[in-house]
Amino acid sequence: FTALTLNFFIKLSPIVNTIVYTTILIFFIIKSKLKFNKDDFLFLCLSTFITFSLIIFSNVNRPDAGLYHLPFVSILNDSKIIFGINNIHFRFGHTSILQYSSAINNNFLFKENGVSIPLASIVSFFYIYFIQDIFKVIKKKETINVGNIFSLFIVIYTSYKINRYSGFGNDAVPHLAFFYLISYILKNSFKNIDFNKVFLISVFIFINKTTLGLVFIIPCIIFFIKKRLFSEDLLNLFISFPTFFLIFWLTKNLIISGCLIFPAKITCFENFSWTDSKQIFNAYEQSQAWSKGWPDRKNKNLNMSEFNKNFNWINAWSSKHLKYILKIIIPYILVLAILAFYIRKFLFVRHQKYKELNKRIYLSIMTSFMGVLSFFLIFPIYRYGYSFLISLIALIFILFLKNIVFSKKEFLFSFILFISILFFSLKQVQKVYNNYENDRWPNIYTLNEDGIVNEYKSLNISEKFRYFQPVSGDGLCMYSNAPCTNYALNKEIKFKNYYGYTLLKIK
Repeated sequence: FTALTLNFFIKLSPIVNTIVYTTILIFFIIKSKLKFNKDDFLFLCLSTFITFSLIIFSNVNRPDAGLYHLPFVSILNDSKIIFGINNIHFRFGHTSILQYSSAINNNFLFKENGVSIPLASIVSFFYIYFIQDIFKVIKKKETINVGNIFSLFIVIYTSYKINRYSGFGNDAVPHLAFFYLISYILKNSFKNIDFNKVFLISVFIFINKTTLGLVFIIPCIIFFIKKRLFSEDLLNLFISFPTFFLIFWLTKNLIISGCLIFPAKITCFENFSWTDSKQIFNAYEQSQAWSKGWPDRKNKNLNMSEFNKNFNWINAWSSKHLKYILKIIIPYILVLAILAFYIRKFLFVRHQKYKELNKRIYLSIMTSFMGVLSFFLIFPIYRYGYSFLISLIALIFILFLKNIVFSKKEFLFSFILFISILFFSLKQVQKVYNNYENDRWPNIYTLNEDGIVNEYKSLNISEKFRYFQPVSGDGLCMYSNAPCTNYALNKEIKFKNYYGYTLLKIK
């Protein structure tokens, strides 16, 4: 939020970022008086170790990091917000709040390598949360509940599938945040649920991944359960921090692309001078078509618009994307089925009814199901909506376990946790072994295996504004001179300086 807010007025330069972190450190020292309790110290050590394990000898996400993740970070470090920057590269409209977290980590301590840290450190927080949730059961600090079972199922999935830094991109964090949100709902009664926390998590998920927008079903329903529609509760909602965070993010989108949510045409303002309606239409059509298997279509006579309609995409999508999804979820379903059978057969003592819990489970299932439905109909590529799908699968199994009171559960939880941590660790060891000759930090400058940094040419829109294009190597912008695009501009853009802000208008 700090990075997003500052960039409306100034660039996120290393000196600005260093001042921000120095301020945070000073407040921390004043508040804590340098006295750590055991839990805080353990958390910092675990987070540091996991972050280190994820980053060392890793690659950046290919090719998205080179296409628009890193180029957008370099823009944030180089200039304050630019009106119509989407006209340089349409994918800048697809960036997430993670790019702002990355940009503000370019400071005097880590320098440009700092942009690689937030992705790994935020993921480590979620790892620790779910592991700790299981550990409470093992240490008998908490009576087992459906929240613990859900955490067990999620740890199995994360160790199996969310274990490579190079595969995270802008996807891992929002999906893990959705798992966390479901866990929070399952572990707390409606009376004890903090609505502002649920709303903030939902906003965070959305501004990381707009395809997970149906997550707002959860705070909406909880609001109607806990609050009154026409009261000061509604006013408090409008002036809450999550609301401001969301408004700031949507305002940023409007400034850079002319759309509140790019490229959803219904959210776009075509009368803005920097709004490119043709680009918006093409971006939406292309995003849908490629997620539905456009390159694998057999009928080459269909254009993208026709391909996207009337399920003309089913055959192409099922020939590749469906097989990929089934390859992932079938082993996961089998593992959960075996666990569920074992639990019901050997571990439960008796049944106990939890009427209020049922409502929270059904709320979670309804949200996940609607998310899966929208994911399938609009953008059915796995990485766009897998948290909906995995949550739905886990929750369906939980339905069969929700009323069980367990005995002898410590061994099961210990065994699953041990296997999951072992599998995750082996993946990191394998990565180090295979990439030991590479850079210790993820290479943010090139994807070339020989490490040769790309060359760029400078192109002028006016005497006061220029952009860059790669002319060698992998042909991607990566973290380089800003702004950069790997596409040749096929439209005329006019530069205007407006009260100290750069405005890129469509002629």
